[in-house]
Amino acid sequence: MFSLACGCLLAGVFSSNGENPPAAAPPERWAVILVGIPGDKDHEKLFRKTADAWQEWLTGTLAFDADHVLVLTGEVGEKKRIAGTTADAIRATFASLGEKLKPDDALWVITLGHGHYDGKHAWFHVAGRDPSNDDFGRWLGEVRCREQVFWLTHASSGWFVKPLSQPGRIVIAATAADDESNETEFPEALATVAAQSAAILDEDRDGKVSVAEMFTAVVREVLNRFNSDKRLPTEHAQIDDNGDGKGTEELSGKREPDEPELPAGAPPPVKPATANPEGDLARKTFIPYRKPARNPADREPRK
Repeated sequence: MFSLACGCLLAGVFSSNGENPPAAAPPERWAVILVGIPGDKDHEKLFRKTADAWQEWLTGTLAFDADHVLVLTGEVGEKKRIAGTTADAIRATFASLGEKLKPDDALWVITLGHGHYDGKHAWFHVAGRDPSNDDFGRWLGEVRCREQVFWLTHASSGWFVKPLSQPGRIVIAATAADDESNETEFPEALATVAAQSAAILDEDRDGKVSVAEMFTAVVREVLNRFNSDKRLPTEHAQIDDNGDGKGTEELSGKREPDEPELPAGAPPPVKPATANPEGDLARKTFIPYRKPARNPADREPRK
């Protein structure tokens, strides 16, 4: 019995020619930054600055290899870019990645630009034909990998949440699926928060920064930008990570304000069990910093 067990074990460890079996390829991280048509020189300059900040964040602070961060834009600069953000280029990029991605890989998609909603579909403005929210849903529908985080920072991006929603995928949009077509503050807010240290963003002091914590920090920064100019907010960021296609504005984890207070000693009401509550995946998905976060006890105070 012992000999048979050992034989089976050795057969699993060594191949028939006596060599160790090839090791599985390590997981890889991919990111796509989609920069839409700017429309004028001022936005061209702003989009370039923001996209460069994101690229530096992904490849410098975070653990994305430079050759795995694809930036589609109308410009051709010194940094590695794919010239010409068009609907065909976006579709081809996603199709190519769909063939390369392995089950344990990660994919982040970040949009930057203008958009609008025409009453039936939402559109991301690029050179030539604009891709719609349904186009994005089809092109990314068959993508299969362990981690998928989409940061849709353009105007009217809330309408993209439902067609992109899937179990196991985090979809973040700068706006609600509503009449929120103004230029968004979310892109620059994301760049500002990305420049902050992990110690500041680590709200629960567990030594890691979750996507939920990053989302909350960006929403706070967006509100700060509106408040500093004494403007009413024209965007309300949403996050969906349970595949129900419905975005959530806040992930506080607290009792909803309209939920009535219970009398002392009263049992809590019976609620239907939720196998995958909103925000759960975002709290368990962590920002991949190259350097480990500092000891939580040494966390920097928020400024």
